Amino acid sequence: MNISRSFQKALLVAFALGLSACGGFNGADQAQYDVSRVHPISVLSDVATLNIDIPPGQPGLTAADRVAVAGFAGDYRARGHGPLTISTPSGSPNAGSATAVLADVRDALAERGVSGDALAYTPYSASAGDRSAPLILSFKRYVAQASNCGDWSKSLTADYANVPPPNFGCATQNNLAAMIADPADLLKAREMTPADADRRNTVLEKYRQGESTATARSDQDSGAVSKVDQ
Repeated sequence: MNISRSFQKALLVAFALGLSACGGFNGADQAQYDVSRVHPISVLSDVATLNIDIPPGQPGLTAADRVAVAGFAGDYRARGHGPLTISTPSGSPNAGSATAVLADVRDALAERGVSGDALAYTPYSASAGDRSAPLILSFKRYVAQASNCGDWSKSLTADYANVPPPNFGCATQNNLAAMIADPADLLKAREMTPADADRRNTVLEKYRQGESTATARSDQDSGAVSKVDQ
């Protein structure tokens, strides 16, 4: 009888140890693996700038400057937040020329869809010896940065816990950080654009008349790659 009780106690101890092992295996860090927590993407505020050198007497923007301003305007429309600020030099020999070029800059920005309401102006003190003090364009943007990959400290040949390795999901997070159009979208969702009232009225009118509300499809919408077998 004593041997039987001892044996039962041994079984209970073994069972308890087994449960504790299972509890460790199914812990929150292992069972609820979240790649965004292990390899987070940091979203940081940054300032994009474009310097346009203006020698004294320059009447307006050069062709190369117009190309640069156009590209900068495209970046602002895609990822800019807040106003696009234009800083003009004050106290330098080219201050007058910079003011004259400012009109060309505004026109170049307007051609690329950046209206005057989106612009802000501010002077800055330039050195009296700086004959080509630049006109500075700047705007606030966000940049995304993921964690570094390459942690091979864990051996994959003997993993009895069966948990993801340290690098799991790291490449995906880095690719996402590099591809996202505007990292600010990772901080909060964008506001919804207004509804298309004209399209809504068209659909409702067709629905009332019992007509199809679907958009007309053409041959290009068939999804067929080739018509050889037809």
